[in-house]
Amino acid sequence: MENHSNNNNLAISVQNLTKRFPHITAVDNISFNVKRGEIFGFLGPNGAGKTTTINILCTLMPPTKGTVLVNNFDIIKQPLAVRKSIGIVFQETTLDNHLTVDENLYLHAKLYGLNKNQYRRQAYPALKLLDIENIRTKTISQLSGGTKRRVEMARVFIHQPQILFLDEPTVGLDAQTKNKI
Repeated sequence: MENHSNNNNLAISVQNLTKRFPHITAVDNISFNVKRGEIFGFLGPNGAGKTTTINILCTLMPPTKGTVLVNNFDIIKQPLAVRKSIGIVFQETTLDNHLTVDENLYLHAKLYGLNKNQYRRQAYPALKLLDIENIRTKTISQLSGGTKRRVEMARVFIHQPQILFLDEPTVGLDAQTKNKI
């Protein structure tokens, strides 16, 4: 995997990004950089292109035009390298309701190439951080919406991504958990 060495201080570099759909331009020629260690947020009304931009940055959708580097990897030429280096919490839940919390987290770990021992070392701190270490054996369908959200947050920490994308991460969470996150 070839790394672009344009600027190793940048986590994300977006230049002239545009995304058009048949009847609408969702993202119109935006450019921005995010430095390593920086917290960066998109604010705007519904329909402003925030989720579309995140989907492009995460390689879930191709841009119509523009150049995007994530961790110095080109999202078009090196999508697997981008995906291995990021974590994402989607706006909608993506947990399997028929699996337990532990099974959902372990499946995620396996998808990122972690073995059982690595999973065990990394899962408990993530669960503890979100105060859900005592629900590992419950199925997702047994959990409230806010607890499911906390499981999704814990899941994204398992493979220790370099960049974390959060699309409306605090939806459904109580005020105390929102502040903690």
